[in-house]
Amino acid sequence: MNIKNFITSAIISTVVCFSGCKQSEFDYKMVEFNAEDVNSIVFSAGTNMLIADGKATLKFIVETYKDVKKSDGSVVKQLFDYRKLPVGTVKIYEETTNKEIGLTFNTSTAVAGSKLRFYAQVGNIKSPVKEVTIRATPPVLPTLYVDVIFHVWELNPTNVAYDLSSFQPTNYSDIVNGLKIMNDIINNKVGNAPNGAAANIEFRLAAKNVAGQTLQFPGYDRIVYSDEIKVTPTAPTIVLADFVDYINKNTAKFIWNPKTYLNVNIFPYGSSSGAGNLAPAKQLAAGPGEILIPGVTAIATNADDFVTTFQAATVFMPNTVYRPGFERRIEIFNSIGSFYGLFSTYFAAGRLYSDFCQDTPEYVGTGSDLTTNIQTAINGEKFFLENAMDDNRYPSAHNSITLDQVNRMRSVMLRCPGRMNSKTQ
Repeated sequence: MNIKNFITSAIISTVVCFSGCKQSEFDYKMVEFNAEDVNSIVFSAGTNMLIADGKATLKFIVETYKDVKKSDGSVVKQLFDYRKLPVGTVKIYEETTNKEIGLTFNTSTAVAGSKLRFYAQVGNIKSPVKEVTIRATPPVLPTLYVDVIFHVWELNPTNVAYDLSSFQPTNYSDIVNGLKIMNDIINNKVGNAPNGAAANIEFRLAAKNVAGQTLQFPGYDRIVYSDEIKVTPTAPTIVLADFVDYINKNTAKFIWNPKTYLNVNIFPYGSSSGAGNLAPAKQLAAGPGEILIPGVTAIATNADDFVTTFQAATVFMPNTVYRPGFERRIEIFNSIGSFYGLFSTYFAAGRLYSDFCQDTPEYVGTGSDLTTNIQTAINGEKFFLENAMDDNRYPSAHNSITLDQVNRMRSVMLRCPGRMNSKTQ
């Protein structure tokens, strides 16, 4: 049989096969749920504090469960999407005022220190009540300015390891854009987190170098490197430790005065790398009306009591943050926030489950589904990820920092030697 006859025969056979089949008379239908199916509700307000500025917003999380009897007689709870219920079936109330509200809530009239109590209800089934304490709208803080210099390290094209097909430079336009995005986030121009606040800090591109000369590109210091930075000249590759050692041997060149600049080193590594951004080591003694900054253990003798090293006086930033993908924006604050004493909300061993900020939910990544922007905090409450200190590698709105984070960062900026680089104009 030639190929033409074979194809013709196959087509005829297929037609005959399907013509002999009858459409199933079974009426397929998706499972429908109604209020009577709900046996229990898990409900979360996402936090136990809310700033009453009319912008900060609670975002409620509702989970509905149905009791299912197994063949052995036992009963298990089956989660189903409450959005499959008829519209309006799930109701959320504020118990104190007995008012029904939606899936979000904000206020500008509640009294600071008062408590609001929320619960979800479907039919006669109610969730446990969640209590939220109202916080006063924070005052507008004096504006601080920080001059930033980005030291951008790029491999010399003459190096044997240079691969033209994979090399991606860090574009100056992306640095400018990344800094603008960061400023909008930390100054509360983007999100509406329940405890989000404006830091009133402007990070700006440094206009001049240490010699007082005007930079051709503000805030930009491109460094072309090669094998000269290797600790061991015969080593097969350049590793992160080589950069650290080389900078520490040439601090006058690569670490601009930490009292004047924020030094940011952009290295060709990914977000999983780490080489610096250590927590502040010392703080000045508390002045009148001040308290010591929690977690900063040593007392400095004066503003010059710090070590000018890569680890102690600069920011480590992986260059991959400038290539986040078309669907995401550039996120650089995680590295800079760490330099100013903030911690990742993602659990880090040895931190005793605390970032010294009571309004930032923290979660343990182990065993969690890191593909979703809803996580379970260490206190058992579910919440939406929207903090700029959330891990850059996982989903989050990354659109705000909290009031406690603002206060901590500004305290470190004003009182921790080596990081006291802000100006008032």
